[in-house]
Amino acid sequence: MTTEGTNFQAIILSCFVPAFSTSSCVDDLLEEDEKDRAKRASRNKSEKKRRDQFNVLIKELCTMLQVQGLPCKMDKSTILQRTIGFLQKQKDMSAQNDSCDVRQDWKPSFLSNEEFTQLMLEALDGFLVALTTDGNIIYVSDSVSSLIGHLPPDMVDQNILNFLPEREHSDVYKLLSSHMLNSDPASSDFLDSESHVEFCCHLARGNMDLKEPPVYEYVKFIGDFKFHNNVPTSSCNGLELALPRTLQSSLEEQLCLIATVRLVTPQFLKDLCNVQDPCDEFTSRHSLEWKFLFLDHRASPIIGYLPFEVLGTSGYDYYHVDDLELIAQCHKHLGKGKSCYYRFLTKGQQWIWLQTHYYITYHQWNSKPEFIVCTHTVVRWALSVRVRGQGSGVSGSPSGTIIFRGKNAKMMDHNNRPSS
Repeated sequence: MTTEGTNFQAIILSCFVPAFSTSSCVDDLLEEDEKDRAKRASRNKSEKKRRDQFNVLIKELCTMLQVQGLPCKMDKSTILQRTIGFLQKQKDMSAQNDSCDVRQDWKPSFLSNEEFTQLMLEALDGFLVALTTDGNIIYVSDSVSSLIGHLPPDMVDQNILNFLPEREHSDVYKLLSSHMLNSDPASSDFLDSESHVEFCCHLARGNMDLKEPPVYEYVKFIGDFKFHNNVPTSSCNGLELALPRTLQSSLEEQLCLIATVRLVTPQFLKDLCNVQDPCDEFTSRHSLEWKFLFLDHRASPIIGYLPFEVLGTSGYDYYHVDDLELIAQCHKHLGKGKSCYYRFLTKGQQWIWLQTHYYITYHQWNSKPEFIVCTHTVVRWALSVRVRGQGSGVSGSPSGTIIFRGKNAKMMDHNNRPSS
């Protein structure tokens, strides 16, 4: 082949080779674009799925927050903020409950903390009370009713000084208020060193007759001062102007005395005080001498006795000595009648308030009285106290006297002079 032919082939090859190379690059670019589009589509799909799941969770949180009483329409940031606040509150409550839990080696495993606490209070003849630093009562346990005769709702929002004799007002108020002025919520040393307090004083018993002089029980307070957030505003003291500015800005952290109050002189017989409206009743039959002939099976959970334990015994053996005269007057009325409110001694040595509807049944042949049928109804303690207080008279105590029970028990007049 000549030189001219060789050059001609080279020229032709040089024209076709760039074309083949360019086509290959275009194919590669198209393939990369397809891969990028597929990746973007997959990423967008995953992102949309994630957003949908997030929106579903936000809607569920919004629904839960609406149940808590919050507004219906909230944006996402508000919903998340409310949720964080709720979780933080739950965490704080859980931590507080853990700190208040009774150690397991102190109580049987089958008792809850509330049951164990109630049993301990009953064994100690005591009750729980929470006071602000100026003496306002913000909580008192139900066991106060059987010990000193006051209902918890009647004591809450009152000042503890109202239940103390006048001669003890200054000492107790000084003890409570000194902790308020010397405390700082930011200081942990206070709760470690000065929070525990113990003192004794007299507390007034609840009187059925308002005309009677007050009777005071000698009690011992044992407790600690603690900061609490959920103190009712009506119970907050009125000494904000005397407080440092650091305390004024944190009044929601109210300093309170949480204490157990124990009777120094134990009570062996107590009123069984049912605070809730009762609906319990049972029936019995008595002879004309008022001896038990029959006792309903519903009586055992109420008074504690089984039927065979009371059959043949007199009903008067179970009545309170102060109620015997009123009960006897009711029994003198023949035929059908309703008794007064009276106290019945349960098997657990507690007084339960009852009211009895009764009637006499007659023999069908000779028409002679056969026995007395009674329906006994449990009476709410507050109702019995109110009715008896309105209907009873003065018990004969000297006018203007105060009766103290327990340590240093004396008959005192209003001028704090011992009576002769």
